[in-house]
Amino acid sequence: MADRPPAPADPSGLVLREFRLSDIESVAGFEAAIAVKSFADEAVTDPAHYRKKLTKLIKYGGDWTKVAEQGGRLVGWVWVAPRQNFITGDTYADFRSMYVDGERACPTAAIALLRAVLDHCREAGYTRIVGRTASSNDAMRALYRLAGFEEKHIVYEMDIAPGSGPGISGRALG
Repeated sequence: MADRPPAPADPSGLVLREFRLSDIESVAGFEAAIAVKSFADEAVTDPAHYRKKLTKLIKYGGDWTKVAEQGGRLVGWVWVAPRQNFITGDTYADFRSMYVDGERACPTAAIALLRAVLDHCREAGYTRIVGRTASSNDAMRALYRLAGFEEKHIVYEMDIAPGSGPGISGRALG
């Protein structure tokens, strides 16, 4: 029997399927777009960097990845990696990446991808899911909140390179 294409995830024709080598060029573009959204001027946007990273991902396996297709085009992707706390032995999911092409994807694409992530994590028996996003990424933060994620950690940065500003010596504390 011939392989049948996966069934659409919703009536809009969105199909979720396994990530494969032929998807690398598109997904490398997605990863570069995520980097720009997350790191602005400091983003790594070199497609070769992402092609290498994604080729290793496929070669070594072990992580859960899906792409979203609509009308024969890739419009999104997700990546979840298993992790284990070395102290407690707790097995959890590292929600590494998610991208939805807002101009080409149906309005339900982000929800369909997020539901797939949540279903996978439950089926895998993970005790929790850890995801990250830039504080400026309002769309992903809203999606996390919609799914019931709680904000747990806040990261602060300060540029201390020569000529970058006064630092603590030029500011009043208290």
